Amino acid sequence: MTFFLFNLLNGLQLSMLIFLMAIGLTVIFGLMDILNLAHGAFYMAGAYFGYVVFQATGSFWIALAIAPLLPLVLGFLLQYFVLQPLIDRGRSAHLDMALLTFGLLFFTIGLIDLVFFETLGLTFMSIDKPAGLGSYVNIGTFYPSYRLFIIAVGLLVALIVWLLLERTVVGAVVRAGVDDREMVRAMGVNVYVVFASVFALGCGLAGLAGVIAGAELSINITMGVQILIPTLVVVVLGGLGSVKGCFFGSLIVGMTETLSQAYVPALALFATYLILAAMLVFRPQGFFGRTPKSV
Repeated sequence: MTFFLFNLLNGLQLSMLIFLMAIGLTVIFGLMDILNLAHGAFYMAGAYFGYVVFQATGSFWIALAIAPLLPLVLGFLLQYFVLQPLIDRGRSAHLDMALLTFGLLFFTIGLIDLVFFETLGLTFMSIDKPAGLGSYVNIGTFYPSYRLFIIAVGLLVALIVWLLLERTVVGAVVRAGVDDREMVRAMGVNVYVVFASVFALGCGLAGLAGVIAGAELSINITMGVQILIPTLVVVVLGGLGSVKGCFFGSLIVGMTETLSQAYVPALALFATYLILAAMLVFRPQGFFGRTPKSV
């Protein structure tokens, strides 16, 4: 029972970390129809900038507050000055966006490698856990308090994003802008700024995930690619543009990966992909998805 509870919590912790990555990609792809394969780059940017801020201040909390701002700003600039002009010129096909953003991902990897490894000689780094979150708590089994913190952050972000998109004027404007951009523009709303802000929010959440992961996992140049694959699986399982679908998709991926490694190691490498294949065959739009509309 203790072993099961420990792995169940590990699965929930991994699910929430993946959710922090996937929710941004879900919103960007589902509502704006932009396949942003550079999402892993913003995750890396958050982790590495978080490490820099932590080294400068010695505070995990300052790093957590400041580091996501870099990917947030970079995401806004990317969407407003690069992606949106391409969309306006009719170059919004998924292949065009995928090639461009995938190239940006590897450009970021190369740039980080040049700065941190080639110049500074740093390979694997981490951010120290804050005081009070580096211990274990007894909840039927001794469990790392920092992993419980990750679970709490994931649940809080899920609630905030859902409320923002489903229960506020901002969310209504975003959805209306996707369905009828000209109508929203006629109402005096700058649709470009709205879309760039949504894109920036998704990138900022990826950066937040990077900082949090930097204190639990190692910070390295492959982390952006490693997290991108399960993130894409979550987006497909949950359905485009659905916060609820992203949440449940993250639970499926996180729990499947963790419990399969614990109980059936031989299935661990492909158990998630079996579920993905079944979803693509029987429900290709995902659990709660909507058919994307070209921008």
